Amino acid sequence: LSMAVSLKWGPEGSDIIGSAYIDRAFIKFPDFPHPFESLQSDIVFNHKKIVINSIKTDFAGGKITATGGLEFQGKRQVPVNVSGSFDKITLNIPDKVRTSGSGDFTFTGSWFPFVLKGNYVVRDGLFSKELDEGTGGGGSAEDLRRDQFLPKFLVEESFQPLLLDMKVDFSAGVQARNEMVEGSATGNMHIEGNPTKPRLTGQVRASSDTKIKFRENIFDVSSGILVFDDPVEINPRINLNARTRVDSYDVNLLVQGTGKKPEFTVSSIPPMPERDIFSLLALGKTDSQLSSGVGSAQQGSGASNQLLTGVANQALKGVGKNLGVDVQLSPGFDDTNEAYQKVVVKRQVNRRLDLSASQSLGKKSESEVKLRYRVTDRISGIVSGQVVDRGETSDSTSQQFRSSEKVGLDFEYRFEFK
Repeated sequence: LSMAVSLKWGPEGSDIIGSAYIDRAFIKFPDFPHPFESLQSDIVFNHKKIVINSIKTDFAGGKITATGGLEFQGKRQVPVNVSGSFDKITLNIPDKVRTSGSGDFTFTGSWFPFVLKGNYVVRDGLFSKELDEGTGGGGSAEDLRRDQFLPKFLVEESFQPLLLDMKVDFSAGVQARNEMVEGSATGNMHIEGNPTKPRLTGQVRASSDTKIKFRENIFDVSSGILVFDDPVEINPRINLNARTRVDSYDVNLLVQGTGKKPEFTVSSIPPMPERDIFSLLALGKTDSQLSSGVGSAQQGSGASNQLLTGVANQALKGVGKNLGVDVQLSPGFDDTNEAYQKVVVKRQVNRRLDLSASQSLGKKSESEVKLRYRVTDRISGIVSGQVVDRGETSDSTSQQFRSSEKVGLDFEYRFEFK
């Protein structure tokens, strides 16, 4: 910081006139992930006004430039007006939500809280936050709820230095990749109010390449939209349609309602009751198939396996994250209607290549390895290998084993019927 100041004093009054130059400054705010680096500013001032000729700083991998000033008009009367632009920044706000883009902003107000208003055009981004991780900052969804009937002075924080009024345009598309969703989305959002408890309005649309994972079933999203219009809390209205194929059935999933109270409707071709469809998605067999092909003792075993699987998968979830793989237990029935468990390990090597391996635990030992390479979004090549060892009991009650091995090469082409 270099500064030059002159003081005038005389019968007609006094005045302070000066200039300042800041170079290579560094500013870091608590609980904010991005610092302001290599900050430069050219300032002139007197006892009533500060004029900022220029501000330049490196921020989040990009640049921010601004000009403006402020006046001292009295107690709690300090009008501020600073405007500028930012270019090629990459934000990680909130955690595991990365966006890159450019835009402009203004910083105005006469006293706290000041208003940060602007437009942010997102060039690309990645949403990798798990949907069950909450909203960030250790808060829950209830923390974001406002009470519209309370007086304003009871709702406000004891000290609120800043209010947001930001419009975010991500019509270019933002990628979403977590344990439940893989795809992209477009839309526009308006963020207003306290940064810790913002009010969101706008729409988010899922792209046609979006996929939703439900247990071992991958649903292709045909249409999906989230509408944020609740002034009290972040609780979007949902309208999503997705489909998948299980066994010989085409299953359609419709999700409506709100984020906190979604309503699920399923249908299938050929048609069957919803109970059978949910059983098909969870166990790979319809409820009627389980009833006709499995005795009561086996049904009890299948229910126990299902319960055990749910508990085990929660434990394996953390283990898989530490190892960088997806580990799951999948229950089922073999061709003799015997219940078994299958351990499935998956690894996404890169965007085009993924590897999976499975091992069944039961009377039939089955090991399978698959290597899938996506040439394009529609064309894939799959190399698979399978080893099956089946235990059998002979007339002399001795245990014998039959083994079979298979190696396959498949080409897959996917397209939509419209």
